[in-house]
Parts: sequence; C-alpha cells; structure tokens
Amino acid sequence: MYAKEKTIPLKSSASLMPNNLCRVRVDGKMYSGVVHKQELNLVCIANPEEEPRVVVARMASSAPAGVTIMQAAWVDIHGRAFLILATTKGILVYDWDGSVLRHAHLLPMPPPDSPFSFTKGIAALYTGYICAGMHTGEVVMLRVSKNGNVTNTEIVRWHSRPITALASHGKMLVSGDDGGTLVVAQEEGTLSKTCSIDTCESPVMCLAVWSGQVLAGFLSGHLRIFNMLNGRILAEVCAHARCITGLDVARDSGMVVTAGEDSYMRVWQLHPSHPDHPIEHVHSAIEENAALCGVAFTDDLGSGYVVVSYDSKELICYAT
Repeated sequence: MYAKEKTIPLKSSASLMPNNLCRVRVDGKMYSGVVHKQELNLVCIANPEEEPRVVVARMASSAPAGVTIMQAAWVDIHGRAFLILATTKGILVYDWDGSVLRHAHLLPMPPPDSPFSFTKGIAALYTGYICAGMHTGEVVMLRVSKNGNVTNTEIVRWHSRPITALASHGKMLVSGDDGGTLVVAQEEGTLSKTCSIDTCESPVMCLAVWSGQVLAGFLSGHLRIFNMLNGRILAEVCAHARCITGLDVARDSGMVVTAGEDSYMRVWQLHPSHPDHPIEHVHSAIEENAALCGVAFTDDLGSGYVVVSYDSKELICYAT
C-alpha cells in the first residue's frame, strides 16, 4: 500500500524520545521538525533542496544552562501557526519558522531533592489557549490574543504523576501521564474535567483525538481507543512489540499511523460507525535495526507519511 519514496537529510540526528516528529503546512508546503538535544531541525518535505533550518532553544539569561527540548509541535491559534518547544526549563512560543520568540514561560527552580523538571505534551484549544504538560502533573495554559501575544497564564491540575502527552479538538483537551491515567477536560470559560480514564500502569506515550474518540499509545506497545465523552474503551490493539513512539491521524480519512521502538510502522483504518469492528490493520513496514521515534502523515487523507529514527540524520518518506 505504501512504498518508500525518498529520504531527506537533517542537520543533526534525532534524539531518542517519543513524538519526535511534528509537521505543519504553510503556503501549500509541508514542513517537518525533528529534535536533537536543544535544537529543532526544520526541513521542507515538498522541496528537499530548500536549505534546512535549525531553531535553538534558549531561555532567559538568568535561567540555568543545559536546556533540552522534550517535545516540539506546531499549533494553530486564531488561524495562525505557532511553533512550541516544551523544554526542561520551560515553554517557548515562536512564530511558525522559529524566527521570532513570542513568549518564554520559565519553570520555577526545582527544590534540591527533586530529580528533574520538564514540560511535555503540547496542544491548543479553539478558544485561544496553548497548553503544555508539566512534570508536576499540572497543565500550563497560555492565553494568546488575536495579535499573537501571550496575555495570561493559568494552571490546572488533575494528575498526580508527570504529564507525558496532550491532545485536543476544539474546546476539548486530553492529557495522559506516566502512570497510564487519561483525563478529558472541556474549556467553557474555565477548563473543567469531564471524565478520567484509569487504564493501566503503563505510561501514556502518544495521544490523538478524532471523531469523538481518544487514541492513546502506551509504553507497553498497546494502542487503545476510548469514547471521548464517557471514557469507555472501544478497542484495544497490541500494535507494537515495544513502546509506541509516534501516532498520527489523517483527519479526512480516519487513517491512523503508529511507529514503535520495535522498528515497525503500521497504518490502521478507523470505523467509528461500526462498533463491532472499530479498527482495521491495513499496512506494515519495517526499518531494520532502527528505533523509530516519530511518525506523521503528509496530508489529511493519509496518502503518505514520514518517519524518523534515533541517531539518524534522515527523514524517511513513504507514499502510496
């Protein structure tokens, strides 16, 4: 169904972390981002000859050195794309190409007995909020005005464990933590919890939302689908032999692509109108001896996808 089409060189190799591939479409061109330590590699998928760019995460001069990017993602706020970097020192908000730093939200200094601090999980709400998860189990909400400025900061907390992934649709936000718990919330003036899903002790690694369903990839390799309104489980698939590190949904077709540390990429078809057959496997491919760490479709139909692996300086493109 899919075949390898081309490879695109990166400035530096990919770090070993889940969700280490993000994409955005600007002026009809698709761009992808891959994290290497404190840098984000930006490449144009449509035009590989275009000079790659590098965005370096830099916090305020008063912040300690040694910033590491934990996740990068583009979000759409008021019809405008912003690049968000979730780091070990705070959250950075840029114009889409990383050329202008719009806002930096610094984490407070951790106490001496704290082994770590980080932000992870990035999503946006239709009402104008950029959301990011924290190691404390809190979600930081940055209010963005129509002219692109961050005007307010709010913090909510429903998790007792570090947040590892976020996903959103409209006014709905889904958060997952390293204890395997999912929380669904809705923003109506304030962000209010609507349901909690206690799945298992395996950490949540990846999240996506589509057609009233929550798709969650776990460290155990399981892909689980839940009803977004009541948290009821709709399907469970042993999708990978190792940790799921990438998950994306083609909005117009309901196709899902997953990638794992077992070197496999798999494509699935969702059937929300058939409760007795909610998900179907349609394609598998393997990158030999590669610990995959991110995957994304190239369009909203799912006609192709890109994948990246740990310590590789190549972005691999597949197409139908």
